[in-house]
Amino acid sequence: MLEMIAKVKTIWIVLKLRLEEDFMAFHSNEYSKKMKASLLLTFFIVSSLFCRGKDDITKIDMAHYESISFDSLIKNISCIKLEKNCFDYGITMTSYKDYFYIMGRTIAGNKVVIFKKSGQFVKELSLSDALLVHSMTIVPNPEELWVISRYKIINKFKPDGTPINRVSLPFPCANIIPVNHQDFLIYSGGTCNERGSIEGYFMALTDLKSINKLFLPKWGNCEWPYSPGNLYATDTNFNDLFIFPDNIDTIYSYNSHQKEVNPFCFLDFHGDFLTKDKRPYGITEDQEMAEIITKKKYIYAHSSFNQASGKLFFKLLGKREDFCAINLTNNSLYSFHRLFDNFTPQTDNPFIGSDGKNLYLLVQEKELARHYLNIKCTYPAIRELLPSLSVDSNNWILLAIEIKE
Repeated sequence: MLEMIAKVKTIWIVLKLRLEEDFMAFHSNEYSKKMKASLLLTFFIVSSLFCRGKDDITKIDMAHYESISFDSLIKNISCIKLEKNCFDYGITMTSYKDYFYIMGRTIAGNKVVIFKKSGQFVKELSLSDALLVHSMTIVPNPEELWVISRYKIINKFKPDGTPINRVSLPFPCANIIPVNHQDFLIYSGGTCNERGSIEGYFMALTDLKSINKLFLPKWGNCEWPYSPGNLYATDTNFNDLFIFPDNIDTIYSYNSHQKEVNPFCFLDFHGDFLTKDKRPYGITEDQEMAEIITKKKYIYAHSSFNQASGKLFFKLLGKREDFCAINLTNNSLYSFHRLFDNFTPQTDNPFIGSDGKNLYLLVQEKELARHYLNIKCTYPAIRELLPSLSVDSNNWILLAIEIKE
């Protein structure tokens, strides 16, 4: 089904320009009733094929996969040394024009740091509530960086980090992303009580003044809100948006034409995935959750959710800890445990972002230096960097890993 959709999208791109030209003349006297009817029929058929239906969901058996080497997916790797070490580990990142925006974690909470794409340090944002900073996004129009905190506050900045203002939302929000000129898709954070949901739902489409549509009815017994570092994965080629919430074994997609969130693919883990209804709740919640994690009873979380070159990537945590990749053209499922040249990252969330072509990996200098002490490096950009690296340095290096089409 996904292969057919990919073909239809290609057809849509070819026809789109012609359709736009035809509609410009649609109301002119040169068009007969017959030609108008034919044009409308063509547009309806193509649009129907282009839009996914609500019942069109793929099931992927997560127990059946092809074990691969991550190197087989890599086209190229480039390296950017970050000028300043400002955090203990990376959570997520985004980019806009000449800037990288990295959200990192420290003992004092989350922080957002701006770097030039050359690696030059620009600014660390001043946030009064760092302990409750959850996510960030770029809003192209107007050109602003939004940082979400306290599950309701939007801290707005110019692209260079200059503060603009703070806005308090009338509903909970842990994650937000612009999806149209005036529309935003928001995620409440997964809280299942009434106080933390959006009118009893996990997700909503809003213009920030009112709720336009509600998606994903709340379920389960969880109490504390949570937002994965990378909740959204964008397919920049076709402007598709994929969504992988916490403790839900389904990947969703947002259709910008229908303005709907629909199930995209169900991940069948055969009971090994910790869904919201299985999550511990009540006075013994912390103890039970600690046991789930230490004894690896379930796959209790996922991280590194990104799209690059027609593939969805994510990492599993708990009972399984492999990286997974889903080829969007044919539903093929791949699994791998190590990265380039068998490199093993020291963090549970290695891929902190993507631009649709590259996966971005944040790695400390000492990790790379130690990894290549006794093995050959097969990537020219890393090989060129190695002589300048120290096995004792905590400085960060941002790797752009270009994925093959």
